[in-house]
Amino acid sequence: MASPKRGRDGSDSSGGGSGAGTTSASPTMPDDLMIEILSRVPVKALMRFRCVSKYWNSFVFDPNLVKLHLQRSPRDNPILYTLSEYGEYEDDAHYLHQSSTQCLLQNPNSVVGNDGDGIPVFVDYDIVGVCNGLVCLSRIHANLDEIWVRFWNPATRLSSDESPSCYIECGVANMAFGHDASTDTYKVVAAVMTDAECHKLELIVHDLGDDCWREIPTTDADFPSEFRQTKGVFLNGTLNWVTVLGTGNSKSLVDFCFDLASETYTCFKLPNNAEEGFSELGAFGGCLCLSHIYHRESFAFWQMKEFGVHQSWTLLMNISYHYFEFPRYLIPRPLCLSEDGNILILVCHAEYQLVCCNRRHSQIEHFEIPHKWISLKSTDYVQSLVLPSRTT
Repeated sequence: MASPKRGRDGSDSSGGGSGAGTTSASPTMPDDLMIEILSRVPVKALMRFRCVSKYWNSFVFDPNLVKLHLQRSPRDNPILYTLSEYGEYEDDAHYLHQSSTQCLLQNPNSVVGNDGDGIPVFVDYDIVGVCNGLVCLSRIHANLDEIWVRFWNPATRLSSDESPSCYIECGVANMAFGHDASTDTYKVVAAVMTDAECHKLELIVHDLGDDCWREIPTTDADFPSEFRQTKGVFLNGTLNWVTVLGTGNSKSLVDFCFDLASETYTCFKLPNNAEEGFSELGAFGGCLCLSHIYHRESFAFWQMKEFGVHQSWTLLMNISYHYFEFPRYLIPRPLCLSEDGNILILVCHAEYQLVCCNRRHSQIEHFEIPHKWISLKSTDYVQSLVLPSRTT
């Protein structure tokens, strides 16, 4: 984006000034130098610059600035959480916050802060996933037969319109959100039930900015018969769910892996002893991870050291439920993992507890969550300038 030219007297020679001698609000330095400088400025400050002039309002979302700013944004794999102010406000509003993973590892109680920077959350929407600062939200019709999505950038406070609706049955929609770097396209993928009697699932895709959902061709032979995980995990340009492949005695639990660039899928085997019990995939330390609960007797945490290689599954922790201070019927979810893999923090929302598991010291500690109306989610959230709608 080139800066408007200026006359010798400092006036805007592009004709946009209000009169002779009026100075332009555009900078005099080259755009590439401006981008280099602004790429290091926090989003909150950049959004204030938009109020200076039409030029600044446009320049803040220059594609080159957006890309470089995203590359330079600090990434600490923060915990994204919604905090409900029940009892404090009449509207029972929910607010989105974030907490540093490093702070959480050092002090689990730090997850609930009083920073005053909460962002109001859309009512009646559920978070599908987070990618490059964008949050994908979904809304299901009260009759459980339609679903919509929209995209939201909490840092810029900008959001898209709702997508076209997609027909589903029984409210079944297993969704995930990610970024196709090859085309710089953000996509939400859903495995939806279209025939409850036949238990028929279809795979559909919606691209940010499109006005439709597209069906992805599948075959019964290699497409899962059941999705065990409601929200998929984005990693390495792919979306991943725990699913069931096959039927009857030939059933097996696999990672259904959808490649966003080629829009094709494959299935990876999970650890051999993860067939029975509850299993859920996550992404920690740049690796695919699996939480597995065996008959409510033990919690196991696996990490796939080399993506897509079955032999690289590594058991990091295996904890008996005897050491947990909550009932066996409750399922803890992982929030963060230290870089060396020695410390894992779990959350049990039903009991308002955080559990710090230290593998090196063979130690388990429980911490009470001080706020009773909170929902914690581990994400790779980063504040960015990425637009939630397609630019023309």
